[in-house]
Amino acid sequence: MNRILLSAGLALACAVPAQAQDQEAAWFADFDQAVAAAKDQGKDLFVDFTGSDWCGWCMKLHEEVFSHEEFLKPVQEKYVLVALDFPRGEEAKAAVPNPERNDELLEKYGIEGFPTCLLMTPAGVVYGRTGYREGGPEAYVEHLRELAASGKKILAQLKELKQEFQAAEDKAPVIDKAITLLADMNPDSPGVTVVAEMVGKALKLDPENKKGMKLRAVKALLDSGQAKDEILAAARNMDPKNENGLLEKVVGFQFGKVRDEQSALAAISSIEKLLELGNFQDKAQVKQMAAMAALWCDGPLQDHERALALAEKAKAIDAELDPRLQEAFDKIGQPDA
Repeated sequence: MNRILLSAGLALACAVPAQAQDQEAAWFADFDQAVAAAKDQGKDLFVDFTGSDWCGWCMKLHEEVFSHEEFLKPVQEKYVLVALDFPRGEEAKAAVPNPERNDELLEKYGIEGFPTCLLMTPAGVVYGRTGYREGGPEAYVEHLRELAASGKKILAQLKELKQEFQAAEDKAPVIDKAITLLADMNPDSPGVTVVAEMVGKALKLDPENKKGMKLRAVKALLDSGQAKDEILAAARNMDPKNENGLLEKVVGFQFGKVRDEQSALAAISSIEKLLELGNFQDKAQVKQMAAMAALWCDGPLQDHERALALAEKAKAIDAELDPRLQEAFDKIGQPDA
């Protein structure tokens, strides 16, 4: 949704309706200024990552929710509002006060789609993540209340876990708790990065995996989307033949991080090596990745021979393909109509 509505030919840089100047003033366009205000006012932050002049769902969210006093009044009681804009037009780009800082925050918080809205403390700890929702301003405010309550409960649990970890002479039992907690989390879960940092310590406590802690930690980190290069390397070394399914999790992690041609080619190379092993723990996931790789090669990468080879290997896997991919996948290798 275009959170910068046009009025009298002008775009408002703070992503609010032009017909209400008080609503314009409600939103900060500079994250660091908003943090300072939140600390001063004793509030948290509601941060909206938006594409103001091109994102249809962002426009819809603003029109249906953010432009209404029924949203602004209750939300501003607890939050400082922030609109971080990623426009495409030159006029809108010129209105963004600190685009480099916005890019840093986009990467830091793993924003992969617009609109994405975060609830966070002034220290930058995220305890809620959402986006467009139907139902209007009142329903959205209630959704935020529920999101904040569950998120802050988890943060409180994490605080206790960190205190327990710091006080414990034997760290292993506490890390075991953290691994169990992380296993139920996903990349959007509140406090996931905090838990992942603690779980990562398992690699030093059980470097040879004699207690099985390292294996469980690596699995949890991969499944929660928190695997860094060290974890990916550990997974490959621990399970080179994919006997425990770690190798296919590494490949899945790579597919989730594809952003450009280079990362796509790296992911394709990884799935090809996995297909050569022929030892899959999650056949449906492997087939899905192979099909996606084939479509990339058949489409933007324009490597049709590679696409056909990947397609044949994907079809040989005894698993159903996601219906969303099936139609396009079936057309690989067919002559153009």
